[in-house]
Amino acid sequence: MGAVTTTTEPARTTRRRAETRSRLLAAALEVLGEQGLARSSVESVCERAGFTRGAFYSNFATMDDVVAALHETQAGHVIDHVEQRLADAPWTDTADVAAIVAHVLDVLPVDRQWHTVRTEFTAQALRNPDAARAVTAQRAALRRRLAPVLEAALTRAGRRLTVPAEELARAVVTAQEGLVTPALLGDVPAGPGFETRVLTGVLTAFTEAAR
Repeated sequence: MGAVTTTTEPARTTRRRAETRSRLLAAALEVLGEQGLARSSVESVCERAGFTRGAFYSNFATMDDVVAALHETQAGHVIDHVEQRLADAPWTDTADVAAIVAHVLDVLPVDRQWHTVRTEFTAQALRNPDAARAVTAQRAALRRRLAPVLEAALTRAGRRLTVPAEELARAVVTAQEGLVTPALLGDVPAGPGFETRVLTGVLTAFTEAAR
């Protein structure tokens, strides 16, 4: 019986610690989304999560560490989401560029909380080489998932890439990221379709009609 207790207790402790960390990150995501890093504090995260400062410092050293952990977690979720949605994309032999753009806009998220975390972590990355490597790795992973699906869809639409597929994916992701902040601020043209026109321009600029 003693052996069973010795075996299961560490597992319970590990699970409990993981749950605590998860709740702290969820609370931090809300607090950062509402207040930004400069105004967010350890106390506000603990209060939102329902934990003590001791629980916080058992998992993180600083709020910067929280932002880094949030970026890693959220970036992983975004990549998994994109991969799954693209795998389920309703591509057909009659797909056209407009359909591809519509699906890309639907798949790549415009989420205020995630954008806030990404912006805060990008600011860290400009000062911290480790953070810069993490941002670069996340962007590269997203491009790797996106590139083959874009190429296959454009081929079905009668378009041939004039650049490597990952370069096209880089252009699409860069354009979409550039559209997110204005969209969240409401700084977009009043008429519909601005994002569609931008991404359509990107796809057509990096492809040509297949002969």
